[in-house]
Amino acid sequence: MSYQVDLTNCDREPIHIPGKIQSHGFLIAVNSKSYNISYISQNVESYTGINAIGLLGKNISELEEQLAIANDTASLQQLLKLAKGAKSSDTINPLAIDVKGTNYNLIISHSVNDLVLEFEPTESDLGGDIQKTIGRSVAEILSGKSLSLLLQKAASEIKKIINYDRVMIYKFNEDGHGEVTAEVKNDDLEPFLGLHYPASDIPKQARELYKINLTRIIADVNSESSAIITYEEGAAPLDLTHSVLRAVSPIHIQYLKNMGVDSSFSISLIAHGELWGLIACHNYSPRFIDYKSRDASKLIGQILSSALEYRQDEEELAKLHELGEAANTIADYIKKDTDFTFALTRNKVTIKDVTTATGVALVYDGEITTIGQTPTEEQIAEIVDWLKVNMVDTIYSTYRFPEIYLAAKNYSDVASGILSCSLSRELGEMIIWFKPEQVKAINWAGNPEKPVEETADGLLQLSPRKSFDSWTQIVKNTSEKWKHDEIAAVLKVREDVIYAINRKANEIRILNERLQLAYDELDTFSYTISHDLRTPLSSIKNYSELLLASNKSLDDSAKKCSKGSSRAPIKCTCSLKRSCIIRAWAVLT
Repeated sequence: MSYQVDLTNCDREPIHIPGKIQSHGFLIAVNSKSYNISYISQNVESYTGINAIGLLGKNISELEEQLAIANDTASLQQLLKLAKGAKSSDTINPLAIDVKGTNYNLIISHSVNDLVLEFEPTESDLGGDIQKTIGRSVAEILSGKSLSLLLQKAASEIKKIINYDRVMIYKFNEDGHGEVTAEVKNDDLEPFLGLHYPASDIPKQARELYKINLTRIIADVNSESSAIITYEEGAAPLDLTHSVLRAVSPIHIQYLKNMGVDSSFSISLIAHGELWGLIACHNYSPRFIDYKSRDASKLIGQILSSALEYRQDEEELAKLHELGEAANTIADYIKKDTDFTFALTRNKVTIKDVTTATGVALVYDGEITTIGQTPTEEQIAEIVDWLKVNMVDTIYSTYRFPEIYLAAKNYSDVASGILSCSLSRELGEMIIWFKPEQVKAINWAGNPEKPVEETADGLLQLSPRKSFDSWTQIVKNTSEKWKHDEIAAVLKVREDVIYAINRKANEIRILNERLQLAYDELDTFSYTISHDLRTPLSSIKNYSELLLASNKSLDDSAKKCSKGSSRAPIKCTCSLKRSCIIRAWAVLT
């Protein structure tokens, strides 16, 4: 049966049950209840001279007699009982064992219903005792004040300890692909520093095993693996999740051969419970490191893991503090200046500084104000219209805007990433930050699109790359991703701006209320004045009418003057001019 070929094919390989072990040691598994041998590696004969099949089903005590196994403190069965009761085998491993006069390190681990016994040589290709050098090396590693310096020192010190030809610090990115961030190598080797490796090179299930087994050695890629056999027909393969001799995936073996690597050793780096990366060591000739030296290397990895976690958190906190300080400064500007546009965009610290964006646009009060590298005002207006429809929450961010809004491809050089916060959905007021297109050259160690090959059973799978020439992939229409601390700073700025806008609106409302009160008072005053003026004028009118009715001696001119309109007074020319004025004033007063 065939299936669609993609970069997840490697993730389907059951690497925890390979059915084989590496040939630099041998394996025996016993049932954890009966202590009878249930699985055994075929290469037992090459180490002990005893046929593997003949040992299957026998009790461990019989094995102990045939192999003349000797331990200074306890029998093999007693050691197994001790391991069975222990929460972790790390507390007892390795156990010094003598097998037919040859010294071995016995490493015991658990596997479903079995206890796995792995016998490794005590001799190592290392010249000295690694444990004696740990203290000095750790002190030197921890002297690195920055994360990059810490990693570089770690690579340097580990190369001194294990003396592999190349030591790299390999960091996993969010999408699973890896990057060589630090490297120390022999002078005759080409550098791998800065190279990127696709996620499929170390597939998901392999990364999970690196979280369980913190060290992993491949002593010789050219040696033949030894099959594990069992007496039970149709029995499930022995689970080697915790095994130190577990055979290597044929794909990975071919991968290393393509690189010219004969042996490798890795130390896991864990941060916040997740696989942060690896200390990846390559040697261009076969090389074996004994269990105790590997265990000492694991300790260095654990110390480095804690240190890099601390340094990484420290640098992230410093950046968060810097962005937070910018947000606080913006808040102070807003409190002091009622002109929001000026407060946000025209001071020493602006809203652009609360993120790592290269440009920002403020859309407020019917105007667009920009800082730094941004699209044109017309393009920003179009983005605003698009956001009004597509912005569900108060915050919207993407690092591949042109892939979502196709018109943005015309200005992807300045706005491949946008981060927007809404100030007023009804008015379409918002702040938009822009990040440029990250047209970055990713130097892959070969083409990440691995060639497809057909296996013997007709299935299609991805085989290792046959070329490790640097291959460049141009990533278009994407920007740097928006970090959580940037979004946090934007949320704070939005909160401060919204608060200031509401405060200003309240101030305007209070002012309107005061104006309304003043208007009401003015209206009352106007009514009073109007009333007071009407009263004397009415008296004058009444008096004039009385004068006309009672005084028959008035000539025509006097009568005309007495009938004059108060709206358009007539100049009095009557003979009673003086008496008219006197009486009028008498009425008014």
